[in-house]
Amino acid sequence: MFFRGAALFALLSMFHPLPEKTLLDGSAQPCADVKETTSGVPGVHVYAFNAKKVPAIRRSLFVLDSLDWENGDPDAMRAASREYDRLLSRVRAARTLGYATSNGNGDFEITVTQTDSVLVFGEAKWPDQPFYYSAKVVGATGQEEVRVVLLMCNQQLL
Repeated sequence: MFFRGAALFALLSMFHPLPEKTLLDGSAQPCADVKETTSGVPGVHVYAFNAKKVPAIRRSLFVLDSLDWENGDPDAMRAASREYDRLLSRVRAARTLGYATSNGNGDFEITVTQTDSVLVFGEAKWPDQPFYYSAKVVGATGQEEVRVVLLMCNQQLL
């Protein structure tokens, strides 16, 4: 029974081959509450990771998301600043599936190998913003293209 199922799958894959790679077709956009223009955010450094292989990055994102620094609490702000520096260090040290920088319209494209869960992380320097990043986990299995929108906020994890 297993052999017949495997043979049928092999036969079908000859006619409908699964893609080996997936295009992450993305855009870095300003948050809705600060949107002054319809264009995207240029110059965002966008990294794609196998989400299962970067638990330290996911942990840092969780810590940043849980800190309430926007109310001006100095202790929370210091903790967030330390964690953000730690996050960027971990991002730059981790093995990526791909990398891009958003163009003048905020658009980016990254081609990745087929992966169940891809963590897409974008960061940039922005005037008067201590933290300017966004992250999103998307599936990239069995699809030729996946649309990713990163909402670039100063404390946003979507």
